[in-house]
Amino acid sequence: MTSSYPSSAIPTRQAGAFYALYFAVLGVVLPFLGPYLLFRGMGAVWVGLITGAFSLAKLAYAPFLGAWVDRGRWFPGLLTAHVTLSMVVAVALSRVHAPWAMCLAFVFIGLGYGSVLPLVEAVVLQRLPERGYGALRVWGSLGFVAAATVAAWILGSDRMDRFPLCLAVAMMALAATCMPLENAARPHCQPRQGGLPGVVWGLLALLTLHQVSHGPYYAFFSIHLRQHGMSGGVVGGLWSLGVVAELVAFISGRKLEARLGLRRLLGLALLVTPLRWLLLALPPSPATLVLAQVGHAASFALAHLAGVQLVQRAVPEGAVRHAQALYSGLGFGLGTVAGSALAGPAYAAWDGTGAFLAAAVLSGVIFLVWLPLARRFRPSSSRSAAATGATST
Repeated sequence: MTSSYPSSAIPTRQAGAFYALYFAVLGVVLPFLGPYLLFRGMGAVWVGLITGAFSLAKLAYAPFLGAWVDRGRWFPGLLTAHVTLSMVVAVALSRVHAPWAMCLAFVFIGLGYGSVLPLVEAVVLQRLPERGYGALRVWGSLGFVAAATVAAWILGSDRMDRFPLCLAVAMMALAATCMPLENAARPHCQPRQGGLPGVVWGLLALLTLHQVSHGPYYAFFSIHLRQHGMSGGVVGGLWSLGVVAELVAFISGRKLEARLGLRRLLGLALLVTPLRWLLLALPPSPATLVLAQVGHAASFALAHLAGVQLVQRAVPEGAVRHAQALYSGLGFGLGTVAGSALAGPAYAAWDGTGAFLAAAVLSGVIFLVWLPLARRFRPSSSRSAAATGATST
């Protein structure tokens, strides 16, 4: 495929603003969706299903949109229109009452919200700045921390009725950051068909299972802490601590890539993850909770930093949006849906201890599977590290 993208890196301010506001939405959703659903009278099983529904569209829709765009199709305002859909549905949440209707509402919120990241991420990875992917992605961590802190202050422990407003405002701000990126994200090249190598499908399957292991954390971490008597401020603070650790990992990402390579970096992340879930399976204490949240640097940040770049480098250039949509849709779509859905019955039957212990067992198996897969994984010869401004794997 002949590309006519500018040779310069994507504008840092535009990409940084997008990442900051995209993950600011998650700063509202992840810590407070579970408590909001309990406030609305949903049981544990429905909390898991609705949390998963938020990510379902990443699997059901985003990969088709990515393939559609890879074939050179685009309409003006595509990014902004998708986020606007999410904003409109978020405004209407207070009028939704039945559990199945709430689940459907979050499918549509996730459809608009989750579809824009792979389209932006593909071009960001094609036009990386000299400091690498982590230098841009760190703005997402900052946006998450800021949004979680503000949302904790607005919602407190007894104002969960304000959650839809917080979510709608975050979506509105995200839509504003999409507007300057519409032209940059649109394909500036002649499309051609490109399939995904088998080893990439293996990596995608493994990263999907890795995300499944996060199900109890994303769906029930806040609830687990509340049930042990912790306040909304403490809960928000622990979420923010995890993202601060994530932020440090992204800042250090370029050096870690150069020292370890992406394959070893992913292996390190997969090794630390079961240890993190084992800590959360213990009775909550300041020491175990702080250490577990610091582990978010590995279980999320390093796993994502390595995974997203390994996928990008190993596919033909004519399939990068489809590949990134599959990475997002399988890992953060199917993986989150399955993890959250399974976490509901697990938490109802075993409480937090059993649910996090099950996650630790799954993560240990994932690490063992990665060891032989890592030896087979090679970046595609058609996509050099120099082309993405990154180091060798």
